[in-house]
Amino acid sequence: MPLPRLPHPRAGARLVLAALAAAVGCAAPPPGGTPAPAVDSAVVRTPRDLVTRMRERWNARYFRTLTFRQKNTLYRQGGAEEPSEWLEYQAVPRRLRIEFLPADTRSGLLFRDNRSYSFQNGRMVGERPQIHPLLLLGSDVYALPVDTTMAELASLRFDTTLVRADTLDGRRAWVVGAAPGDTVASHFWVDADRLVLLRVVQRQPAGQGRTALSDTRFTEYQEVDGVLVPKVILFLRDGRANWREEYTEVRLNAPLDSALFDPARWSATTGAAAP
Repeated sequence: MPLPRLPHPRAGARLVLAALAAAVGCAAPPPGGTPAPAVDSAVVRTPRDLVTRMRERWNARYFRTLTFRQKNTLYRQGGAEEPSEWLEYQAVPRRLRIEFLPADTRSGLLFRDNRSYSFQNGRMVGERPQIHPLLLLGSDVYALPVDTTMAELASLRFDTTLVRADTLDGRRAWVVGAAPGDTVASHFWVDADRLVLLRVVQRQPAGQGRTALSDTRFTEYQEVDGVLVPKVILFLRDGRANWREEYTEVRLNAPLDSALFDPARWSATTGAAAP
């Protein structure tokens, strides 16, 4: 699946997601503490090794629910910048609710069990199957069985036979899906020390039979209750900055009502659990 097209936040178009995760319903918080020591890089010889190491590092320690306010910037071609805000509720695995503000518009997006739903004025206007790569690599990878993650990565057309070492912005990284010098194949970057997502590159439809190269970069993480949570995510389209997200008012492991992730109850729950 290509990344969803970047929307105007009130247009009801598909979202490029920001980030990551937590558990359904009222799961108990995972143990706190500081991040574990870096895993020996010698054990990463295949993409499966990397996914296994990611899961082992964070499975019992990553957040299970996440709520936050997201500040967005849409970069127009003429140089104008358009701000917006969303409220988001996430549960690992495979749950993300996005409410466009102001909440009385009752518009937004819902990702649940590899399907996406879009809403305008409280009414569902779109539904389709979708494995979201940023949900999968940013959070679900820490909770799903390794076999499930590998199968979903393959379905997204990542080459799950290729892994190599590289550096990104001065950090050691593992790159899955692209050989050295290949900048257009679908591939993703993982911090070799912290084992968190750094970058995802994919081709996506751009209308009229064209495609665009989507390059999503997790440029900054923040530590909340001993857990690394994305803070700033930048989306580039054909090399040009297109969209920026910043997570604020972050809260981990608060109980979330399962109704928040029920598409049939979208209107009834909009604004009901605002942080």
